[in-house]
Amino acid sequence: MKRSVLINLLVTFFVTISAATTQAQTITPDLDLTIFPPTAYLSIKPGTSLTHRMILKYEGAVRVKILSELVDFTTDGLTGTPVLQKPSQIEYIKLQNTDKQLGTPFILDPGSQVELVLAISPPLHAKQGEQPLSLVLTAVPDTTVVFDGGSAQASGAIASNVILSVQNDFDNRGELQIKEIQLPKFVDSFSSIKFEVLAKNIGRNGAAANGQIRLDHSWSGKELKHWYIYPDVVLASSTRQLRALTQDPDELDPAAEIIFEKLNYKPPFLIGPYEITVDLSSANQNNDSLHQRTQRIIAFPFSIIGLLLLGVVLYIIITKKNTALK
Repeated sequence: MKRSVLINLLVTFFVTISAATTQAQTITPDLDLTIFPPTAYLSIKPGTSLTHRMILKYEGAVRVKILSELVDFTTDGLTGTPVLQKPSQIEYIKLQNTDKQLGTPFILDPGSQVELVLAISPPLHAKQGEQPLSLVLTAVPDTTVVFDGGSAQASGAIASNVILSVQNDFDNRGELQIKEIQLPKFVDSFSSIKFEVLAKNIGRNGAAANGQIRLDHSWSGKELKHWYIYPDVVLASSTRQLRALTQDPDELDPAAEIIFEKLNYKPPFLIGPYEITVDLSSANQNNDSLHQRTQRIIAFPFSIIGLLLLGVVLYIIITKKNTALK
């Protein structure tokens, strides 16, 4: 995978299709909805226009009503998973379809699909920055399901994420920094060194992570383990835990399965000080700044010392009891 490809990686969000079904005596509505693309990153200058096309496909068993709504979202701050917020207040995004409007239901028959077109026209005075949005499509069967003598309706929802960057230029101004290395100060010698790295984007655009992580033994100066940072995208003003690989992402086969490596080191025995060093930069052409942080952890045989102390205490107690019996 070449660096140019990494620079243009889209935000890897995954929205789970929630197709809740209600079983009945004769009908089980299968709300089989798919949408493409699931995620898009769009850049636009104020005072201009663009359209974004999505294909909504329905392969369920009954006719459904589809309600579309544009919703703000944030991420969970760790995995990049979207967390839906309140309906968006942006007024310059509309559905361009002549027979469909945001907030107004429309009908889909089984085995049908429809192209939804978002028309985006920010005015010259539009607020600049990154706007994470989700087009949420909720499906409700256009029928009533009989269930134990009563009636119920199943519903399901799917979403397509649109990260809209409104700015006067198309320069990628993302900047990643190391917010925290989640590492304890001490660890038992028979345990392992486990840690996480939390990155924060202080720039104005989403940026793909780039860099390396090293684990060194301070006394010997020996490098014990080395990881490459996977180029996950961190949205502007958000945080994300970094994922790691043992192979350079530039050398990955695009067709091969990606196997992530845990940030973990477990030898038979740990002793003395160890150092975690993280080198992090933004994988874009306009920002080559490197952010580095080193954090130390000390391994000590607490368990052995604990057992020795326990043995001493037991010995003293037994000795005192034997002395008292004499």
